[in-house]
Amino acid sequence: MSAAPNLVDLRELAVRLAIAAGEELLARQRSLSIDAAGVETKSSANDPVSAADRASEKLIVDGLTAARPGDGLLGEEGASRVTRTGLTWVIDPLDGTVNYLYGRLDWSVSIAVEDENGALVGAVHQPRTGTTWSAVRDAGAFRDDQRLGSLRQASLESALVATGFSYLPDRRAEQAALLQDLLPVVRDIRRGGSAALDLCSVADGTADAYYEHLIQPWDIAAGALIAREAGAAVVRGPVFPQGILAAAPSVAAPLEELLTRRSV
Repeated sequence: MSAAPNLVDLRELAVRLAIAAGEELLARQRSLSIDAAGVETKSSANDPVSAADRASEKLIVDGLTAARPGDGLLGEEGASRVTRTGLTWVIDPLDGTVNYLYGRLDWSVSIAVEDENGALVGAVHQPRTGTTWSAVRDAGAFRDDQRLGSLRQASLESALVATGFSYLPDRRAEQAALLQDLLPVVRDIRRGGSAALDLCSVADGTADAYYEHLIQPWDIAAGALIAREAGAAVVRGPVFPQGILAAAPSVAAPLEELLTRRSV
């Protein structure tokens, strides 16, 4: 039986590879745009994927394979390997591809490692600002070297709420209808374009809540752990079977109640 992994080492590996992938993406960004050759689409015409996404994932996978060859892999761009150690790395090599291709700031690299109980370690790196968020289960969350916690005790009426939208037109129409109920009763809405960064914004208090009704595991594996370890309530399950709600504890219950009045 193999020894239990050193969680500090796993965190350092996730952070190191996220930063390295961010450097690769920055180098490639200068030659890419939303209309560049080699930019393809996935679930819809609004859901792009580029050679940069794939290069970032390859860099991360190569690094994990060298350091942890027995661990499993699950990556947005197709990386897949069955675990032999009980640990699986969940990788979003470029969260916020549209922002990346438009030259905006809000895109990130997200890397988590999970065991049978969920995320064990997570790291989210924002290359354009050089900021890195990370967490270890039951050991707290950090923005760079600053420990996170003590979230603002907001009311629903004073809450700044982040969200994201589907790439599918019918889903977007449903989500827009939900906003008609939500927008009049909160401080304001933000749509950043990177679920990983939205979750980190809840963790560091630059948003009071984030929700999305349809999301992929690689989008949230690291960010949800970071938000939870910073003190946020993170809701999955029956209400959000394919989505997530993360919020300061004072906001979570009333926001969840409001969001469940209209199913999307």
